[in-house]
Amino acid sequence: MSSKSTLHRSRRSAFTLVEVVVVMIMVGVLMALAIPHMDLSRYRTDAAVQGLRSVLMQAQRTALLRQYDVVISIDTANGALKWSEDANNDGTIEANEHRRTYPLNDGVKFVVPPTGLDSAVTKSIVGSHLGTLNGLPSITFHRDGAATSDLQLYVAGPANPGFTYRAVRLTQGTGRTDWYSYNSQAHTWKLGGLK
Repeated sequence: MSSKSTLHRSRRSAFTLVEVVVVMIMVGVLMALAIPHMDLSRYRTDAAVQGLRSVLMQAQRTALLRQYDVVISIDTANGALKWSEDANNDGTIEANEHRRTYPLNDGVKFVVPPTGLDSAVTKSIVGSHLGTLNGLPSITFHRDGAATSDLQLYVAGPANPGFTYRAVRLTQGTGRTDWYSYNSQAHTWKLGGLK
């Protein structure tokens, strides 16, 4: 075998710059056609509702671990949860006690759905014993992990909210949280992540 044919074979085993550019252009055209047809609002809403659930679970864990009350206030006007720690357990949140804000993301907002998890609802926040903190509906997690109220939060995505209604339910006695998605054809709620 001559060295010339070996050299020719080794050169041909790689892609040329022109071939790579053509493939990249074809992939770009396919993506440009596909991306406008993707419905990302469903995924954004799922991420937001799981974020809400995560904040509630973390508040319960913090109350258990640090042995003081953690208050979560729901700011529907600004689309956020506000976290306040009552480190000295005196029933008031003082200026030197830790606070945080957890905004909903990507245009997701608190909404009133067509029907609630258990019955008709007229608010985006439902709870039998909700308190208030700075004029906002609030729930407190105590040192034993229990919450002061049961809670249902309803949110929807920015585009076509009828298809992106989501809910978080918190059980008062245990502090357990679950999330749900709304089926607009059947007008029913199903546990999140289940088909």
